[in-house]
Amino acid sequence: MSPRDSAPTIAAILRAADELLEAGGPEAVTLRAVGETAGVSRMTPYRHFADKAALLHALAERTLLAMARHIRAAAAEEDEPGAKLRAGSGAYLDHALENPHHYQLIFGDAPLAQPGPELDAAADDAMRAVEEIVGQAQTSGVLRDAPTRELATVLWVLLHGLAALQITGHLHEPRTVDGSAHLGTLLDLALAQLAPIDHESRRAKI
Repeated sequence: MSPRDSAPTIAAILRAADELLEAGGPEAVTLRAVGETAGVSRMTPYRHFADKAALLHALAERTLLAMARHIRAAAAEEDEPGAKLRAGSGAYLDHALENPHHYQLIFGDAPLAQPGPELDAAADDAMRAVEEIVGQAQTSGVLRDAPTRELATVLWVLLHGLAALQITGHLHEPRTVDGSAHLGTLLDLALAQLAPIDHESRRAKI
């Protein structure tokens, strides 16, 4: 390893920032605190990130790329398109709930200002991962015939709603079912709404 190789230092900085973010939210992520947590000088992070905003953008990019990887990896473990859809959707929720501050950094009330091309590319990749499982499910007849991009957007809206409500503590008895116990059931019901519409059955019931 070259003495000038900055990759290990940057990796340590990002790991420290990940820890601070998940422990205390964006307010806990300061360049000096990151330096102390990473075991480097408190000024070292300033050599690699212009400011806190740049560091948060890097964390958001890593989070989106990790989410895409989790969706694809979970789907790849299944053989049937329907199972791939369920597994990939579940992986989205699991990743969000295991990293709530990272998730809210991206989708919370205070959106990141001026996202750069790297962050945009990561967001596109995460959405492509959702589109992939939707497209496969449509091809097999598990999901209804509709433009894949639009249907993937609807699925993302459903997944985001479940994740956001669970993270913020709104899925609880007696107002709603307990999200901690029944999130999988809610996901199954949501996916069922995207299944092909049986027009003949509907007409028979009218």
